[in-house]
Amino acid sequence: MRIAFGFDIFYPETNGVITTTIDLARNLIDMGHEVFFFVPDDKAFQDDVIENGIKIIHIKALPTFIYKGIKIMPIWGWFLAKYFKKYRFDIIHNTSPWLMCMALNHAARRTHTPVLATHHTLIDDPNYIKYALKSDTLAKLARKPMWQIIFSPFFELVWMATAPNKQTCESVKSHMPFLDVRYVSNGINISKFDSDKCSGKLPKEISEDWVGKKTFLYVGRLGFEKAIDVAIKAFSIAHKKHPDAKFIIVGQGPAQNELKDMVKLNGLENSVLFTGMIPNSEVIDSMLMKKVNSFVTASLSENQSMTIIEAICSGAPVICADVYNMTSLVGPDAGWYFQPSNPEDMADKMIEALSNLDERDKKAENALKNKNLYDGKKVAKEFEALYIELLQRKEDGFYVKNGQQKARYYNRNFT
Repeated sequence: MRIAFGFDIFYPETNGVITTTIDLARNLIDMGHEVFFFVPDDKAFQDDVIENGIKIIHIKALPTFIYKGIKIMPIWGWFLAKYFKKYRFDIIHNTSPWLMCMALNHAARRTHTPVLATHHTLIDDPNYIKYALKSDTLAKLARKPMWQIIFSPFFELVWMATAPNKQTCESVKSHMPFLDVRYVSNGINISKFDSDKCSGKLPKEISEDWVGKKTFLYVGRLGFEKAIDVAIKAFSIAHKKHPDAKFIIVGQGPAQNELKDMVKLNGLENSVLFTGMIPNSEVIDSMLMKKVNSFVTASLSENQSMTIIEAICSGAPVICADVYNMTSLVGPDAGWYFQPSNPEDMADKMIEALSNLDERDKKAENALKNKNLYDGKKVAKEFEALYIELLQRKEDGFYVKNGQQKARYYNRNFT
């Protein structure tokens, strides 16, 4: 099969959607398929082939100030027709409901190409909407209309949707009852976490004296939606009882200046390290997650957190909020749960992790037992089965809304 993935954010930015989709693509190529990525053009990323065989198609787009990496382009997709004609894609697999992927939906409707969409990011969460509207009140008010304005027109052109979280599947289905929605976990290359394949050498941004059983770790985007301020407040409380405790924060993003100010205000400059962006490959190769006490996150807006999956595969216990999208990944025997948005309760769990190292070590062992649940090879086979099902659906005469009319017009006039 020729499978084309659509991205609205791609390199030089990086995030969990990119990481898991690259892993899926690599496995599909190993299975004998040909894979293409449609990405917004960026001067800082001009490669035509990545990861030993993923072909990159760069599409011109204009930058915005909504969210770093997000760009704009026309949604109707006529400018994509030449690629559909040249490559005759069998499947389009979109990774977000924004403009690039919407354009691919329209191009696919005209050529009668099956479209699968994975609902990765909960962009209807007010914390994400705030990036565009710059107001908490407006963000909350805009949540409901977003389904009518963005999601519904997108999913009306999709043949099947997946989500890496069962609760998210139910949410999509409640808004789009006609749509076939399936649960498929994100996958990862679990073999890269094997200790015999890792150098164990720390990134240059982190010295040895920062690493150990007294250290907490966060890896990810420093965005307001990640609630890192809650984690810093919790660490400040825990630090009073354990003044030798440390907190490494890996990543960058729009909230970083406010977070650094918060650290200074609490007098924690010598106990909290902001490393900036470190390539994911270096984080994994260094076995950083395994070398700390726990991976911590206060985020409530994750669909299926890739960094938590990486922590599990590294054998690191996790301290997270007691919400489904976190507890569905982290069992009670592999971490600690705290009341959502409650820094005092999160601090209690940090103190427990610092004070009971035998319990911490047992949770680390239990975390590692779940590693095979996220094997990217297994996930790729699940998606391959869905692609085959969609191709059969095409043979059986399935069309999306106005799809038959659009395909007839296109075939009569442009093929």
